[in-house]
Amino acid sequence: MNKTFSNNLMQSEPTTKEFSILSYIEQNSDATQRELSEHVGVSLGMINILLKRLVKKGLVKIERLQPNSVKYFLTPQGIASKLERTYGYIVRTYRELSLFKRSIKGVFHSLITDRNKDRVWFFGPDDDFVLVVCELLTSDFPELEERILTEQEQVKALLKKEPNSILLTWNAECFSYIESLGVTPVHILSKVTVLETKDNDYV
Repeated sequence: MNKTFSNNLMQSEPTTKEFSILSYIEQNSDATQRELSEHVGVSLGMINILLKRLVKKGLVKIERLQPNSVKYFLTPQGIASKLERTYGYIVRTYRELSLFKRSIKGVFHSLITDRNKDRVWFFGPDDDFVLVVCELLTSDFPELEERILTEQEQVKALLKKEPNSILLTWNAECFSYIESLGVTPVHILSKVTVLETKDNDYV
């Protein structure tokens, strides 16, 4: 991407609400202002202002089909700007995920020691977060990979057999369930430090 074009993109970079409009128009060229209003979550008046701003930035073109009917198109610059914003979002997401995993790993190392390792278990729903737990255990505590429980009955049976078990969870409902069994679990996320990132969310 040449320097001039890159500078133009930076100058016309859409805000979060404008980006939402661009994405919706790209998928729905026959979108109405009312549909855009419902999608973005702002008033019709604000949608009108945002559309005018996008037109002024050269990101959207409006074609009048009939007196009361218009069609919205992304200009080449609008398409490029959306792609640039999407790329940035993906990069930021992976960066934040990497930082999050590093923080979780630090929590594991602070909670799991050679002295208590044999008593540590994990309990939580079979969701996407459990994949993160598995990945980190595979990397740092492979001997604990088989100690992930996803069913309440498994936890009940474990505590009946090994009442001194240390249970780590990442889910509020699972935390409450363990407490109801008379055991105080550790909520992993309560010990995680997540760096907040500010997005361009003004209108």
